[in-house]
Formats: sequence, structure tokens, C-alpha cells
Amino acid sequence: MKAVLVLALFVACGSASSIIQFKPSLPTGRVIKGEDAVEHAAPYIVSLSSKATSHSHICGGTIIAKDWIVTAAHCISSPVGMGAIAGLHERADVNEKTQSRVVDFGLKHANFGGGVGPYDIALLHVSEPFVYNEWVQPAILPQREEIHSGEAKLYGWGQVKAFNFAAAKVLQTVTTQLLTYDECEEAVGEGTQLRESNVCSDSLQKGISACNGDSGGPLVQEHEGVASELVGIVSWGYIPCGYGNKPSIYTRVSAYIDWIAQVQSAYYTLN
Repeated sequence: MKAVLVLALFVACGSASSIIQFKPSLPTGRVIKGEDAVEHAAPYIVSLSSKATSHSHICGGTIIAKDWIVTAAHCISSPVGMGAIAGLHERADVNEKTQSRVVDFGLKHANFGGGVGPYDIALLHVSEPFVYNEWVQPAILPQREEIHSGEAKLYGWGQVKAFNFAAAKVLQTVTTQLLTYDECEEAVGEGTQLRESNVCSDSLQKGISACNGDSGGPLVQEHEGVASELVGIVSWGYIPCGYGNKPSIYTRVSAYIDWIAQVQSAYYTLN
């Protein structure tokens, strides 16, 4: 899957000087035209790695309870033994404010097809609960089937320009506008894998986008005095990122509230 994505990115880069062809792709959630986030502005975001023993960031995720993380299904191959680090600001700076955990259980949605498409959601359980403090906190889940509107904020580490593959050292953020489903469907056109269980954000002609490198990261709405609400999980988008003002596509978390509860209940029943 990663090899296909890399190839597609190089094809896109090669054509940029002439005719840019936009292709739907797993974006892995890097933020195009973002800015450095205020330190620990997103205390719910985690950095995931394929192995806890040697942490190398592959995806983002969101803490929704002391021992549960939600992320994108396409981030997950073998969940047990994955690493999760909370409390990060600089992506490689593991320090006294960070908390490292090992995943002991994980489950992708059974209907996820393995590529660009719906049901792109997974739950991870960590063997030791996170300790909540000013640097590590959960995001709250939305109401079942809630449809959000207005502004939202995207957080992620990584590539900040469409044709520059260097990753950002510091957590990036950007404010973007949520689209209605009809608006998103019109923007992406027919024949895509867009479904009503997705939510979309629009750059509003500013070239703002999620892009390659941090799938599974959070799209949130922030409210003064309360925890941020998790609206979406970075799922897919169009490459080259930020060009053509194509929307970014997220898994709409409110469509999976029952699924999340069912997975958690089944885990506690068995354990």
C-alpha cells in the first residue's frame, strides 16, 4: 500500500510542471499550508509506530479514553505490539512530558476494503492507561450521527508543501471549513469512494489540505472551556496536495459511535 502511494506521488510530482492530474489517494494526514501548533494545544493526539520497541512515526491517532485510541484502519496491519506516544510536540522529542504505551489489542472495521474508501476506522487498546495531565488529555466523541458545520482544526506532523517530502519537526495545525455532504460530492465528482459516513473539509481557495504522512490524525472542533470534539479521522484526499482546491476526506466519527461502543464492550467481555 505504501509503495503504491509513493509511486502515485512521484507521478503527480513529475506532471506538475505541465498538466497536474489529481488522483484520490490515502493522504496520511500531513498539513499543507499549516502553522506550528501552540505547544500541547492538541493533548489528545498520539504518534503511532509499527513497533513499540523502536518508535518510528507512521500515523496519527486520537485518545478517546485512558486506554483507547481511535485511528484510520489503513494505518493498521498488525496492531499488537504497536507503539503510541502521547504528549509530543516536536515529533522526535520524547521527554518527561511524553507517555509511551504498547498496543495490546486492535481492531479494524470489518467492512474496510484496504484502500481509499469508507469504513476507514480502527480502535487500539493500550496495555497501560494514559495518565491525564496538562499535556495528555482525551478528545470527546460526538453524538451519534451528529453532522457538524462551520470551522474545524486539523492537526498532524509531516510534509507541509505538496512537492517537498521533508517532514515538519513540530506539530502542525490549520483551520479549515467543513462542507456539507452534497457540497463535497459535487467537489469530488462522480465515481469516487465518497460515502455519507465521510466528512469533508475545504481549503476555500487557499490550498489548505491534509497530505501524505500522518493518516489517522484528528479533525476537531474546539470549544472554550471544554475538551475538543473529534469530528473526523484523516482518511483520503487528492494528490498533489493543496492543488486544485480539492477537499480532504475524513472518516466521520459520529457515524461509528455504535461500532466504537460495541468493540469496547466486546473487549471487556473477553478480558
